[in-house]
Amino acid sequence: MLPLTSATTRSRVQSRRLPAPSRRARFSRTDFAIDRRASWIDVAIVAAIAGASLFTLVLTSLTPLIVLASMGAFALMRWERLPLVLRDGWPLLLLPGLALLSASWSAVPGTSFYYGVLYLATVLAGMIIGRGMAPGAVLTGFFTAFAVFTVISVLSLRFTVWGGGGGIAFVGLTQSKNTAGDMAGVGLLATLCFFFSALSRRRLVLMAVALAVVPFLLFALWFSRATGALVATTAISGVTLAWLASRLLTVQARTAIFLVAVVVIALLIATQHYWLPPLFDAVLENSGKDAGLTGRADLWMYADDLISRKPLLGLGYNGFWVHNNLDAEYIWRHMGISTRSGFNFHNTPREILVHMGYVGLVLFAVVAIIGALRLIVLTSRNPTHERIFACAIVLFYAMKMPFEVVGIPPIHFGTITAVAVLAMGYRRSAPATTLR
Repeated sequence: MLPLTSATTRSRVQSRRLPAPSRRARFSRTDFAIDRRASWIDVAIVAAIAGASLFTLVLTSLTPLIVLASMGAFALMRWERLPLVLRDGWPLLLLPGLALLSASWSAVPGTSFYYGVLYLATVLAGMIIGRGMAPGAVLTGFFTAFAVFTVISVLSLRFTVWGGGGGIAFVGLTQSKNTAGDMAGVGLLATLCFFFSALSRRRLVLMAVALAVVPFLLFALWFSRATGALVATTAISGVTLAWLASRLLTVQARTAIFLVAVVVIALLIATQHYWLPPLFDAVLENSGKDAGLTGRADLWMYADDLISRKPLLGLGYNGFWVHNNLDAEYIWRHMGISTRSGFNFHNTPREILVHMGYVGLVLFAVVAIIGALRLIVLTSRNPTHERIFACAIVLFYAMKMPFEVVGIPPIHFGTITAVAVLAMGYRRSAPATTLR
């Protein structure tokens, strides 16, 4: 009987131990593997790139590292889309190529080459967002980044002295009130399109989140006292609502609405010298500033003089705003820019002409116009919320270009956003994989 008892005991002991291997099996390495086809990866990459460019003041030198790391994550997780990104978006690389080439004639070749590399990385990041992401990821990623940034920025309650009467303007986690206004404007357009996207899918929680962010965006937009951003956002928001409503109409009706909107915005831009100064006076009546677009007229005179010196190829990319350049030092001193950094000519064509001449301006204009027109045509045929958001950004920046610099600064949220929406216009086919 003893052997039988021992065998029975051993059997019972083994039976008790059987569940242990099964519990260990539950935590195998495959349980922690990331499904690279998961939709959240696209959203995370977009949010990381956009968020890093928004939080530049906080992240400082970490911003380009995060952008590059996000691009590396895309290459690792979405490697099959890289050929499509380059195939469709190659025209967007022409201006960065000229920026790098300008180091050969720049007075500061090392500076032009360094910033040219950063500009190339910025454009590639925008191309990845606009062409490499699955449908829906761009809008969701941008909304996420702008929502988080805006809430934290408003809670920081950072203001700066503004106007001759000792007023203050909101800057948040940015370097200037104009940048704060631009970020709020783009964020509001993204939130508007995201809300209606959630509404069409009946996602009540996402709708509530979008509505909760709106007061923060309106606060930042209004109290930044950035009149250009306020005017552009107000005008484009109305156009965007019309485009969103047009999704219920026929293709012919949608096309007509899009064409009318584009013509109206083009006329506003062409006639801005007549209506913009009085509007600035009306909005800034308590600021103590004049109708000279808050000092931009003087800047433009300096820029015109510099352009006349080297009109064809310019001074070299980022070859003017450098320390110990007497002309730049004079402008910084005259404009009261004590930091001697983060400044420009507040006019996109002039900024390009100063640094890359008429060759650069022609490249920029041709690539931007073709991409914008293709985007508008694609949107009129298939007006997804994401494409409507992209069209809204195109018009927003088109209105800003006469008195702000768009699409030129490296590792800048405006450049990444502008390139991303243009890359959506250059898309020739659907992405290799779609969101699940």
